[in-house]
Amino acid sequence: MLADLKERLKSDRRTSGNTMLGQGHYLDAALRHIPEDVDSQIEMAQAFLDDRMGVVEAGKQSTYRVGPLAHALVSTLNQGLQEADYGRRGLYVVSAALENLLQALDAEGELQRPERRTKVQRPTSS
Repeated sequence: MLADLKERLKSDRRTSGNTMLGQGHYLDAALRHIPEDVDSQIEMAQAFLDDRMGVVEAGKQSTYRVGPLAHALVSTLNQGLQEADYGRRGLYVVSAALENLLQALDAEGELQRPERRTKVQRPTSS
C-alpha cells in the first residue's frame, strides 16, 4: 500500500501544483473513514487479506501527523481488535482503509489545482 500511496502522492503533487501534500494527508483521510464498529473493522481487514490470499508485505512502523478524529480512532484500534480476538491486525484495517481511499481517488481522476477564489468587493463607506 505504501508504494501505491507514494505513486498517488507524486501524481497529485504534479497535477495540483501542491508540493506540500504529504503521506499524512492521505492517511488522515483514510483513517477518518474507518468504521467505529470493531466487527466492521475486522470485516475490512479480512477482506483486504482475503483479496491477497493472506500474502502481504511486512509493515513498517511509522509516524504521521493526523487530525484529532483519526488519532482518536487509531488510539483505540488495536485494543478493540484485541478484545475481539483479532489482535495484532490493526495494520490490515489501516491498509484496507488506505486502499479504499486510493481506489476512490483513482475513480475521481487526477487531483486538480483548485481555482483561486475571487475576492469579494466590499462596499466603500461614504
